[in-house]
Amino acid sequence: MSSGITSLDHVAVMVTDLDAAGASYERLGFRLTPLSQHSGALSPGGKVDKWGVANRCIMLRRGYLELMGVVDPALYDNRVPDFLARYEGIHILAFGCEDAIATANALAAAGFGATGVHALARALDTPEGERLAKFNLVRLPPEETPEGRVLAIEHVTPEYLWQERYLDHPNGAMALTELVVCVDDVNEAARRYARYFGIPITRNGMAAECGLLVGKFLLMEPDGLRNSYGIDPPTLPFAAAVTIAVTDLQKTQHLLETNGVAVTLHNGGLMVAGSDAHGAIVVFEPLSSEA
Repeated sequence: MSSGITSLDHVAVMVTDLDAAGASYERLGFRLTPLSQHSGALSPGGKVDKWGVANRCIMLRRGYLELMGVVDPALYDNRVPDFLARYEGIHILAFGCEDAIATANALAAAGFGATGVHALARALDTPEGERLAKFNLVRLPPEETPEGRVLAIEHVTPEYLWQERYLDHPNGAMALTELVVCVDDVNEAARRYARYFGIPITRNGMAAECGLLVGKFLLMEPDGLRNSYGIDPPTLPFAAAVTIAVTDLQKTQHLLETNGVAVTLHNGGLMVAGSDAHGAIVVFEPLSSEA
């Protein structure tokens, strides 16, 4: 039975310094949103309070990237320092759903310890003034998803997030198309995520692929990560890489080289090392009709 999760929605790169990370991603040719501080309920149905965590986002025509860090250590830190103690890089794997309550119920029925629906909100500047972007999240206990903070997200106010003024990027970025996570046991993880999504996952060599309705999710063994990306995982599991579709790969390459960013060829695309993107490997690929 499908869990109602249909898409790769976004990933969050947790960083130690949001200002430095923002500058790094601008060097990669992305246009970033202004800083936005989070607020949320610490329990399902609880009171929404301001948190000590903030982000800057890279809004794409499809999906987005989030840079997240602590800006006020006196407030709730959403366990960001715990994640950073493992490595700086991708720690939130967010998948889209249309009905968070239905997804929470489906995951519970599939045997997961779904903790209900959590309300999250953050204030955003819009052309019409400040508005509150609202989200409903379905989280699982950390021990059930050691790959990171895995969540299903329902966007209640997408119009405040996907503002037209932030959707055009100097590097031509259009869509988040793929997320790669390195795990010790691909077969075990594949069985677990097949149950999470409620759809089959295809084993392909050293990887297992889940083709969602929108976007791909890949689980990869360490040998596969070495062969494909030329790195060893700093720890396991390790959310390693994202792929971004761009309108003109040659123009993207020219921009990156002009900005002094080293790139290597990767399956017909361009790969930027994690050292240039705060721990997250970023692959740029040509935009396809599916993207």
